[in-house]
Amino acid sequence: MPLGIRRNHRKSLENQLKETNALLGRLNRELAGKMVLLASQTGDTEPLIEAVAALRKAKTYYNVETAPQETIDIQETLADTLLALGQQRYDKPALESAVDAYRSAITLASLLGDEDRRQTLKSNYRQACALIGCHEKTPSLFKVA
Repeated sequence: MPLGIRRNHRKSLENQLKETNALLGRLNRELAGKMVLLASQTGDTEPLIEAVAALRKAKTYYNVETAPQETIDIQETLADTLLALGQQRYDKPALESAVDAYRSAITLASLLGDEDRRQTLKSNYRQACALIGCHEKTPSLFKVA
């Protein structure tokens, strides 16, 4: 196969991969949105925890820098809902999933350059961490020096 044809074939395959990854990411975001809706109707935290997993999978299918705004909106709503339900019910798995969702949302806010939102998310993240007993580790003064 001539070199020019191989390059064109490779570009075509790369474009197909990008389109497929975008589709898979969108489907996982839609799944997460439906899981949030289901949880709001049933009051069950399990669909929300599954939504966090679906969004984590979606992250593998798109370039985080090109993530749509709706992804951070879903992440934030999901994290806020899990935090509220986890607090009300003393549900540790829900709180742990809230921590994961906040981490992802913070990363997206950073990439989008939304510093105000990032600070709000970090505050909520710290609150969720405090409820389950995980704390950000501060470096030892001996290690820093």
